[in-house]
Amino acid sequence: MTVARYSSVARWLHWLMAAIIIPVWCIGFTGGELIPDTERDVRKWVIGLHKELATTIIILVVLRLAWRAGHVPPQLPGFIPAFQRKAARVTQAVMYLLLLVTPVSGWAMSNAYDSSAPMLWLVTLPRLVAANRALGGTLMTVHQICAWTLGLLLAGHIAIGLHHALRRDAVWRSIV
Repeated sequence: MTVARYSSVARWLHWLMAAIIIPVWCIGFTGGELIPDTERDVRKWVIGLHKELATTIIILVVLRLAWRAGHVPPQLPGFIPAFQRKAARVTQAVMYLLLLVTPVSGWAMSNAYDSSAPMLWLVTLPRLVAANRALGGTLMTVHQICAWTLGLLLAGHIAIGLHHALRRDAVWRSIV
């Protein structure tokens, strides 16, 4: 069966995730660094906000993948060359992987630094690893590499989305 648009649930999840991921990414890379050491309470609150929102991404990705498994997404239009369709599929798969690995590595990193991983001010996630500063450093590197890679892919995704929005073509109409 061929469909012209993503389902309303898929579109809603897409835009909800965008509304969470963009600020979480920005906070992760600027929030802690831009706040002076003299403002420890503010820094702690900003990093806490990053954790509270970032952990929800795990649930949203799982929901999105579960929804996608039962609902056929639209095919890319024929005017898009085959190599670009293949690149889009591969990039999408890598983005989904990074959308899971990045917050999970952050969760594990928090635990390794003997800190909690809260979710939406409702629950504290269980520990993934025991406190271990050396492991925390390794997990921080993994988290940062994944986050930068995800950020670059998302920037490309947004740029391509804007290209299709300006063209007002079928790709844009499928997700709005």
